[in-house]
Amino acid sequence: MSGTELGRALPDQEQRSGCVPVPPSHHGHDLDRWPLRDAITLGALAGAVPSARGHVRQLLWEWRLADLGHDVGVVVSELVTNSVMASAELGPAVAPVLIWLGSDGRRVLAAVADASRQPPARLDLGPEAEGGRGLALVEAFSDRWGWHPTGTAGLVKAVWAEWCLPADRRTRSEGQDS
Repeated sequence: MSGTELGRALPDQEQRSGCVPVPPSHHGHDLDRWPLRDAITLGALAGAVPSARGHVRQLLWEWRLADLGHDVGVVVSELVTNSVMASAELGPAVAPVLIWLGSDGRRVLAAVADASRQPPARLDLGPEAEGGRGLALVEAFSDRWGWHPTGTAGLVKAVWAEWCLPADRRTRSEGQDS
């Protein structure tokens, strides 16, 4: 089975196809030079949330960044939840949700892309509200976040979050341009 059949795009496939699965390029990073990156596509279904969280935490463990697993897991869970809810409005077909994770040795970047044209909106809610705090959690658990439109087939927007690694955790790839 090839990497794309598993829902992942391998680096050599990215070079052949000329595109990165989710191009979160609007925040100033040269992602083609990042040594660690992975993507998985899931259906916009309730099971996508725990699947994405587990996948991201496993990757961070493999990349020796397991201490970020909780924070990144919370953020990815919130972003995938938002994507699943926004995609449910698109109709009876199951829309794709793509989860992208990468690190250049100085930072970790997660992006979630979906087919909804609805931009993310951080809500200011009262203490009695039972939901709607997803982007407030993304803001609280990451160093910065944002979103941008994406031209990847079947996907309309990507919401991303970033974590800066402390100086003592940075890898040798730090000297590369980002």
